[in-house]
Amino acid sequence: MKLKLLLEEINEQRVGILEEIVDYCTNKLKIDRPSMKLVNSQNFAKKHKTFGQYSPQDNMLRVYVHNRNLADIMRTIAHELVHHKQNIGGRLTMDAGKTGSPQENEANSLAGILLRHYGKINPNIYE
Repeated sequence: MKLKLLLEEINEQRVGILEEIVDYCTNKLKIDRPSMKLVNSQNFAKKHKTFGQYSPQDNMLRVYVHNRNLADIMRTIAHELVHHKQNIGGRLTMDAGKTGSPQENEANSLAGILLRHYGKINPNIYE
């Protein structure tokens, strides 16, 4: 049996849905919307060892989208927006992205909660 590879593409419809999750999360987190760049380069994840980054220096989210499930991309966006909120609150430290750090655990937890709540009112994300 051959496995099918996920060959998802980012089209206008998907970008619109991603814009909606950003609006939803920033509203729930009570934060202003940072800049966001969707990265479709195959090398980003390998180079940075992550699917997303929040850069407090330029207030920018960078989210890897190449060949990823829509709901997974949305969870990454929510995660990075939590880091943005931590930065605004002065709680984002240099080691905040380390596995198991309080900031990383909070971002993982809140991203999951945000996405589950969003999915209840927008079940089409699971299609």
